[in-house]
Amino acid sequence: MTKKVILVVVEGETEQIVLNDYLDTFFAETEVRFDVQRGDILTKWEGTKRTTNVKNAVGQVISRYLEKNKFLPKDLLAIVHITDADGCFIPHEHVKVSPDVKGSIFYDETEILVGTTKKKEAIEARNTLKAQNIKILATSQSFTLKKNPVPYQLFYFSTNLEHVLWGERNEDAIGKVHKADEFIETLSCSIEEYLRPFLHVDKGGSYEEKIEESWAHIMQDCNSLQRSTNVPLVVEMVEKVQQDVQ
Repeated sequence: MTKKVILVVVEGETEQIVLNDYLDTFFAETEVRFDVQRGDILTKWEGTKRTTNVKNAVGQVISRYLEKNKFLPKDLLAIVHITDADGCFIPHEHVKVSPDVKGSIFYDETEILVGTTKKKEAIEARNTLKAQNIKILATSQSFTLKKNPVPYQLFYFSTNLEHVLWGERNEDAIGKVHKADEFIETLSCSIEEYLRPFLHVDKGGSYEEKIEESWAHIMQDCNSLQRSTNVPLVVEMVEKVQQDVQ
């Protein structure tokens, strides 16, 4: 019997480094596959018009992966999609121009600092777009691919994966892959256990209640710049899917 596939759509290579072995071990009876976008598909997508609904854009990403790797929609058990929050839910007044900013953008505890007024406007527009798209995807429970509904859930790291793992919001892109390798090699517990303290939900709730609460948390005030994630709920999501199909 062919194994069902869990497709994990991520922004960068570091997510795959951190999660691959854990998910492979936990879901040994399935095939865990990663689709690394090397960018943020919630604000930038290729091959479609900018006005395209984000669900259509993400659906095309999934369909291209299936076609390239010779999978059919019915081969998928679930689609796990992980994004960085990037501070996108903060009020616009918390995006500020500072002449001291080195580089194009700097994430702080409660602010996003940029070097110019033009960059401030660009970040505000990005935040608005990403927040809107997250709200659509966070409440989406499936994707229909060639008339086949496949369970889907969006998860987040905030401000980004590096921030949650080792407390650095502004990690250098060149060094973060090496740091992710070192982090996993020296981790003395499972990645799920390590991430649990950053999951701000009622532990006694159902999966549905916890995923909804986790998104409500990140959308409040400046929480999308705070150290939090709902990635520990990935296992609960997939287990629920497995139970539903039995």
